[in-house]
Amino acid sequence: MTIRAPYQVVHTTPYKKYSFEREVFFETLGACWALSARNVSGVFALQLQIDLSRVRLLYGVPSAHLPEALLYQLLNAFQSRPRVGYEVCLQHVETNALALIEDMNEGDFLNFSTGFQDAITQILEPLDCWTQECQQAHLALKYYGLNLVESGMKEAKFKRTYADLLVNYMLCTQRVFLQEAKTTTFYF
Repeated sequence: MTIRAPYQVVHTTPYKKYSFEREVFFETLGACWALSARNVSGVFALQLQIDLSRVRLLYGVPSAHLPEALLYQLLNAFQSRPRVGYEVCLQHVETNALALIEDMNEGDFLNFSTGFQDAITQILEPLDCWTQECQQAHLALKYYGLNLVESGMKEAKFKRTYADLLVNYMLCTQRVFLQEAKTTTFYF
């Protein structure tokens, strides 16, 4: 299996299709993608670990159900940020988002989407800096995911559109969290 974070790809041990471990993995992967909106400073790895210990996904707290090595791989993959120009960053996110969707079956996508939605509603929405623009990007992903599921994960145009919406979510929310991070004393 492959951990596809916005800016990095890590290969890990494969899980059997429709296994409990695979469901927990994709749900946690969805939560990590949602929480990547906060990847705007050097303290993100710590923040992600805290958030993953607070979020209650369908199968419980991710850190309680994932092997420690896999949890470390997730934290390592999601903490990376390229130090290059905007266009290169955007290209990384687009490529990884589309490849992520392409590698999923319907069950994987439903688990990913559930983790994504749970992380947003439990961790990000209650924050003061969560804006209407962030909410619109979130809702676009939520409702367009239904089209993807209805197509049976077979329609390339729906996958492409969902990946584009995922990129839009990342850009929109990271812009908001970067602005918020610049006003705190921990920004570096």
